[in-house]
Amino acid sequence: MQRLSRIELMRISLTIALMIVLAGLWLGRVSAQDKITVVYGGGRTSVEFSAWLVDPQSDELYLRANDVAKIFKATQFWNASSRKVVLGIERKRFTLTVDTRVVVIDGEPIMMHNPIRYEAGFVMIPMEFVVEIAAPFTPSVLEWDRPSLTLRVDKVGYNVGELSFASTGDRSTATVSLNEPLIHHVESDTPGLVRLKIYGGRIDADKFNIREARGLFNGVRAEQTERDAYIYFDVTKQATRVRVEREDSPPRLVVILEKGDLPEIPEPEFAGRKRVEIVDSAGGVRRSLSVDVVVLDPGHGGKDNGKMGGNGVLEKDVNLRIAEKTRELLREELNVEVIMTREDDRLLSLTRRTEIANEGKGDLFISIHCNSWFSTQAGGFEAYFLSPARTEWDRAVAMAENAADDFMDGGGDVVSDIDFILWDMVQAEYLSESSHFAELTQKAMNDRLDIRNRGVKQANFTVLQGARMPAVLIETAFLSNPREESMLTDMAFQRKVAEGIVDAVRQFRERYQ
Repeated sequence: MQRLSRIELMRISLTIALMIVLAGLWLGRVSAQDKITVVYGGGRTSVEFSAWLVDPQSDELYLRANDVAKIFKATQFWNASSRKVVLGIERKRFTLTVDTRVVVIDGEPIMMHNPIRYEAGFVMIPMEFVVEIAAPFTPSVLEWDRPSLTLRVDKVGYNVGELSFASTGDRSTATVSLNEPLIHHVESDTPGLVRLKIYGGRIDADKFNIREARGLFNGVRAEQTERDAYIYFDVTKQATRVRVEREDSPPRLVVILEKGDLPEIPEPEFAGRKRVEIVDSAGGVRRSLSVDVVVLDPGHGGKDNGKMGGNGVLEKDVNLRIAEKTRELLREELNVEVIMTREDDRLLSLTRRTEIANEGKGDLFISIHCNSWFSTQAGGFEAYFLSPARTEWDRAVAMAENAADDFMDGGGDVVSDIDFILWDMVQAEYLSESSHFAELTQKAMNDRLDIRNRGVKQANFTVLQGARMPAVLIETAFLSNPREESMLTDMAFQRKVAEGIVDAVRQFRERYQ
């Protein structure tokens, strides 16, 4: 047998050592680094799951998809050919694709900081998904403590609590307890039904489904959507007026129904059901707001192009065209004075736009924008009023619009959500009216536009801060969506958007003036 030379032995030794090092690195990427402890509230037994480091450039911990499914009691489906895993959490469908950062939630794409991985025969999901992406869609409260490797899954995290009733004389009350101050909107567009929308509310709908009559309330039912909670009050024919009082200590909403006199001979409308008049918290008719001056704010301008579509369409140009059409229709149909924050391609700071509205003594401020996202599939229209963002999507939209001040010399004054205290803002005085106008705008757009209705949302937009009038920001459609980019350049579509805004202004003026 031939003896190996000393040099060959050294080469083999180095090779073996290198293999050991590489094996150690590989194991360091995909082997369990430690155990995380999942502590459940409500008496459920705590469990431990292996935590993994899969990227040597990141300290993000990963869990196997099977373990994530166990935490959320989720259904799981793995498609090996497409390398996708689908998790059914609560009523949502989360689609995650290996080697991408995109999570599709019921068709809505969201971007994570870390990608999904497939290592050692397992789909690996970053803790970011567990804590930041999936948790907000569940009623549970998740707290992740990295130093101690502890994930606490608290008991159900509903912020809409109990419902209680009382009746005295000619009125009945339904008190909704809250765990935090929440913004609400009330409407009675359907005869015999009062709808209370609680923005950012999380509700146990089963507890609010009541079929027995309680005074002027015939019954109650509730609904939980992705963002908000809805409570529907079925009311008797004797109930003619409703008001909602918000109390902050302790936080709660008090729905007050007042009885009116029945006519001796019922009118045709009254023979069935009748709409309930909405009054303010002071008990009188909603406070009067003259809507004689409307301020239109075409977003972006000058060297700030805003978003840009795949075919080169610039947001600043679309915003101005829609604002011009809206101005024309407002003057012709409603005979109101219209102030434009810009009438040409010029750059204005976000705070200057609000100053123009205040200096012109505007009665209503409408900022017009187009949306965009990294996925060409995202689309639709949405309306915002000023309030701290409650979802990652809303926060991302606000950050994109607030970045317009980066084009100003020295930048602009940007207030973070952490420092943003809603109740101290000038706009808080008009919070109810702003959210109401946003609702009217969304409905008017829904009647006219053949694109997705993304709903009314809340976020911290710099351009809305300090407006001494009801104020909203409208995202008309997505320039990143090829179909909607084409629509945004179409004069007929632009006119439909303008008609929707004008119709909302008309209804708003009729309600408050």
